[in-house]
Amino acid sequence: MKILHLHFYLLVCCGAAQSFTEKSVDLGQNVTLKCEVSVKDVSWFLIKPSESLVFILHSYSSSILAPYYRNITFSKRFSVLYNGSLFIHNISTNELGVYYCIQTQIASPPDISRGIRLYIRNHSAANQTFKIEAPQNQTADEDIEIRLWRNLFIISGVMNGVLLVAVTGEL
Repeated sequence: MKILHLHFYLLVCCGAAQSFTEKSVDLGQNVTLKCEVSVKDVSWFLIKPSESLVFILHSYSSSILAPYYRNITFSKRFSVLYNGSLFIHNISTNELGVYYCIQTQIASPPDISRGIRLYIRNHSAANQTFKIEAPQNQTADEDIEIRLWRNLFIISGVMNGVLLVAVTGEL
């Protein structure tokens, strides 16, 4: 699993997953995120601003095996559909962020999807005040996102070094 995390960091930081699609959601809504890679065995990850990478689950192409959840509490919120899509039950602010699915096969590099960024759609009059204030907070959100990508870039460099040492066997 550590190798998969390493590949994920490398792919994200090296540009394979730079762009993402935006998906607006309402709190309490059920959401389905489609995995855009050819689906066999698929893993789902979440990146939240100013937090580390969160591994959600790994599903297997065999219908006999149940998905593996990194944290058993994730099974209450997340499930995987037959086509590898991620189903999020009763979404809350804890599930907002950028989601990636990765398909892994033996003897081939992982295939990573474009990210899917979930954000809250505002409907009520109470939220109109928030909409007016959003441009002021947008700078803070952009700063957090910049810090997130900078941290991922630094981690990528460190992981590249670790991978190089692991592959060459030299220190």
